[in-house]
This record gives sequence, structure tokens and C-alpha cells, in this order.
Amino acid sequence: MIDDPWFRCQSLAYAGRYWPGDDYRSLLTEAVEAADSQDNWYKRVAVSAWPIRAYLDRDCSTLAKILLEKYAAEASNIENMGGRSQALMTLFQAAKPFDQNLWEQVFWSLVRATEPAIAWRQVRNIRNALAMVSADAPCLHHEATTRFTNERIVSQIRRDFENGKTAEPRPFF
Repeated sequence: MIDDPWFRCQSLAYAGRYWPGDDYRSLLTEAVEAADSQDNWYKRVAVSAWPIRAYLDRDCSTLAKILLEKYAAEASNIENMGGRSQALMTLFQAAKPFDQNLWEQVFWSLVRATEPAIAWRQVRNIRNALAMVSADAPCLHHEATTRFTNERIVSQIRRDFENGKTAEPRPFF
């Protein structure tokens, strides 16, 4: 009964995450439909992180991976690079506590959305994402760093790594 698709999606995802029994899937399907009902690509991609995370928390990783791939691809429709980076960061955080094969594609989409760096959120997001992977995937951290041409970004990332900066994904539920 919630009119706003963003909040309807989040509410249905929350209910589906904790719903007893297997009929939780109908709630999460409806949450994805609410996300997809939005014309704004940023809102559509960013809020999809809630049902994706609910699927992952419910051990339904196959469908979550399909949705992660879909929304990571759709993020390219977000013209504002800061918004694109933020939407991808939200998707990445939804999947990061789980297997690398779930979140790695989103991670590389986030790397690609970092340059040209025209918004402060792009730099903040990639630094936080790299802080999340530095301990358990140092090869990814190194490879991502080599892809950047903006020396200011590279020096900030290197400083974070040398200082042992770590980060945790946001909680969803």
C-alpha cells in the first residue's frame, strides 16, 4: 500500500527478508517490480540493493547474482557519474559480505565509474570499496589501482592501503 516505489521496494524487501517460510519470494519479486517501476535510473538501480540483499540473506544467491548483473549493467544509463558511482556502491555493499563471484562484477563496474572523476562521491566510493576488499582480495585492490590515471586518486588509494584502512559494508536490515 506504499505509494512511493523506493519505499515500497525497501519495505517489501525487509518483509521478505524476515518472512517465515518459502513464500518470501513473492514479496521479494514484488520489491524488484517496485524498483523497476521507477523511471529514474539512479533510483531504480540503487534501491534494487535491498531485495538483492534479502535474497542473499535468504541463501538465494542464483537469483541475486542475476539481479546484480542486471542492475550493474543498467547503471550505465545513469548519466550523472556521481549518481552512477553511488548506485553501484550500494549494489556492491549489498553483495560484499558474500562470495566474491557475486560482487566482483559490480566492483569492476564501480572501478569504471570512478573516472573521469567529476564528483566527490566517486572518489569516496572507490576508496571505501577498496578498503572493503584490501584485506581479503589484495590482488583486486592492486589491479584496480593500476587502472586509474588520476594521480590524485591513486595517491589517496595508496595512502589508504599503506595506513591499513578498512571498511565494512552498510547494514541493510
